[in-house]
Amino acid sequence: MPLLLLVLLIGVLAYLWWQHRTTTLTRNCRWRADRAAGENCYRCASCGGRTRTEDGRPPRRCVAQGPREPG
Repeated sequence: MPLLLLVLLIGVLAYLWWQHRTTTLTRNCRWRADRAAGENCYRCASCGGRTRTEDGRPPRRCVAQGPREPG
C-alpha cells in the first residue's frame, strides 16, 4: 500500500511538471475563436492578443508580450 501511494505521488508530480513545461498561459489567458478574422484565428479575451494556429486548436503560449497579428 505505501508503495502504491508513492507511485501515485510521483505520477501526480510528474504530470504537474509536464503541464508547467508545456504551457506559458497565465491565469488571465482566455482564448476565444475569432471567426470574423478567419479560420484558426484566436483572440485573448483578457489582453486582446491575436494569433493564428496551424492545427486549429487554441494557443498554448501567451502572446501578450510577443508580436501580435495586426487587425
